[in-house]
Amino acid sequence: MEFEAIGAPAHTRTLVVSLAQLAPDRIEANGAIVDVRKRGLVPMASDLQTAGVIHDMRVRAQIALSPARIAAISVEQANVAFEPSLATGGECCRDPGSRIASLVGTPLDGDSTRRLGAALGGPLGCSHVLTLTQLLLSTAQTGLALERERHGDATRPDGQRIFHRSLTIDGVLGRELQLALQQADVHFVPLAPRADTDPLARLASRLEIRAQAEIDPDAMVLRSLRAAERETGRDEFYGAWRDRSAPVADLSGRSALGGMAAGLFDRLGARASDRPLLDALLNLAPTLIQCVPAVMERWQSRPGAPRPGMMGGGGMTDSCYMWRTGGALQRRMAGELAAIRAVESAE
Repeated sequence: MEFEAIGAPAHTRTLVVSLAQLAPDRIEANGAIVDVRKRGLVPMASDLQTAGVIHDMRVRAQIALSPARIAAISVEQANVAFEPSLATGGECCRDPGSRIASLVGTPLDGDSTRRLGAALGGPLGCSHVLTLTQLLLSTAQTGLALERERHGDATRPDGQRIFHRSLTIDGVLGRELQLALQQADVHFVPLAPRADTDPLARLASRLEIRAQAEIDPDAMVLRSLRAAERETGRDEFYGAWRDRSAPVADLSGRSALGGMAAGLFDRLGARASDRPLLDALLNLAPTLIQCVPAVMERWQSRPGAPRPGMMGGGGMTDSCYMWRTGGALQRRMAGELAAIRAVESAE
């Protein structure tokens, strides 16, 4: 099933999670998130934030088995929105990084999302690290469940891949803002390493998900949401698509930002078989936020629109450490808004 998105490329967010055997009783989970802004120039914190790579972050975790739990976890942030500077008061997006260590010992169960939010979200965390870690742990749960179901006690050589998930969401701006989503889950067969192995002998299964959200770029309201999925294997490399739009069709007309996650959990959170689709769709709202700089040009081109201030692309209050109440950036934004209002009053 193909979905077409027509318009100007605005943003691409890619998330990748890979599971590999580390030892008989432990696996390694590696995750990456990369945001590529394709258009927009955002005045922010005494600087100009240009198009290009905005975020490039990695989370690495060791997961102990029986029962599955986080044994070790760390984060690396090669590209962040804010490096330390005079404008940020010396603060940086990497400052909350050490908080991720508090997740050691966390079980991989239905309550892990709440624990992640408490450790990595809100005004003392990083929303992008939180998004990546949520996907990493949910992917680990899905991959390990498939491994138990299909291969039981089969052993793998250390270092061999078990499961791989790739998720890409493209934002395209035309008459409306469209988010085109593609996710692929690949489960690998446990095989002894051989130079002459047929590549397809490594394939246990593949689940593909495609979805498209159409959003009113002015009101940020979801106009429509369609989704489909298909499973493939060695014997049927390209399976038939199944339409999965019905469970989420009634989300149309709601905010595409606030409450989106709760609505998706209500509709897809009960069955384990729906978890891959839920994981994919949960990333629509975080990607939409990354598309805002492209939409700002549309907003600012209207008659009477205010000139973008230095903090014109500022984040939502308390959405992360850098935009927390009382932080350097929030103090600067408050000062700029006061100055703008003073000018407007004088005129």
